[in-house]
Amino acid sequence: MPTQTFLNLNEDKQNQVFNALIKEFSDHRLMDAQVARIIKDCSIARGSFYKYFDDINDSYQYVLKRVLRKVHFDVFAQLKSEPTDSLHAFYVATESFINKLKDSDYEQFYRQYVLFNQYELKHVEYDYNNLPDDKLILVVDGQKISDRKTIILTYKWASRAAHQTIRTVLNRGDEKQALSDFANLLKLINRGLVN
Repeated sequence: MPTQTFLNLNEDKQNQVFNALIKEFSDHRLMDAQVARIIKDCSIARGSFYKYFDDINDSYQYVLKRVLRKVHFDVFAQLKSEPTDSLHAFYVATESFINKLKDSDYEQFYRQYVLFNQYELKHVEYDYNNLPDDKLILVVDGQKISDRKTIILTYKWASRAAHQTIRTVLNRGDEKQALSDFANLLKLINRGLVN
């Protein structure tokens, strides 16, 4: 994460560095990114870069967290807003994320992340086991599911399907078909939970 030296920069300078980082990581996979292009693009010295970040991976983590704060969705808020169908909340959140990302300043950055960089960073899947009970909401056909293991397993599979849908769309697949497939999968999961 950025050093205190970076955080002490004025907002314009921070944004100048951030924009250079976004450009580099949108145009190049993390493993192909170069500090030389970044420093040239934002007109800073190489030494300054290393005063701001430990290394290029550290700068990438900073950009990723900042982008995720801007575009990521809060699935838990969506779950609370769907009083009768929690699985529909996963669909709405995923579709909303895709629409928010589309043609945003971060679409190409996120495409690189989903298609390449998350694997290079050894992305760890979210562990729903650590969630408190008040976050584990699962309502199917108006009935609340109370079994914690069932809820966690359902969240895992719905999240994996959501991420695969996003990956398909970012890989320039058929968005309409990907969302339709996701909706149908959620209906199958729903049927399995009520039977």
